[in-house]
Amino acid sequence: MSGFFVAFVHEGDAGNYGVSFPDAPGAIAVGGSVGEALEASRKALRSHMNAMEDEGFAVPVAREIDEVLADPEFDEDRAEALLVASVAPAPKVGKSVRINISVDEFVLERIDTAAEKSGLTRSKFLVEGALRYA
Repeated sequence: MSGFFVAFVHEGDAGNYGVSFPDAPGAIAVGGSVGEALEASRKALRSHMNAMEDEGFAVPVAREIDEVLADPEFDEDRAEALLVASVAPAPKVGKSVRINISVDEFVLERIDTAAEKSGLTRSKFLVEGALRYA
């Protein structure tokens, strides 16, 4: 089992792209480009998982990519797919918790400069940076 779900990306009408997940039936995403569709798919997976959890259903479990690709149930979807990708669900979001940390003053200056350049608050910058490693 991995934290990444196999995603089939299909080209739709008028240049749109759709994403479906063999291990999370019912979770779908669309976008105007492959990149947009894949980014939307992370959020779609999280929303689908949250809804299943809220309704008391078992949350989908991602299989290894080799296992999904060998599953004959998805031969047709795989053959028609423009792209097969691995997608991690967007992080689960909860309530904000205030924390107190110690940071070297010069490192803090660099953090603040980078956050400002990115148009983010210090907190948002630190959280987004941490999530890249999660």
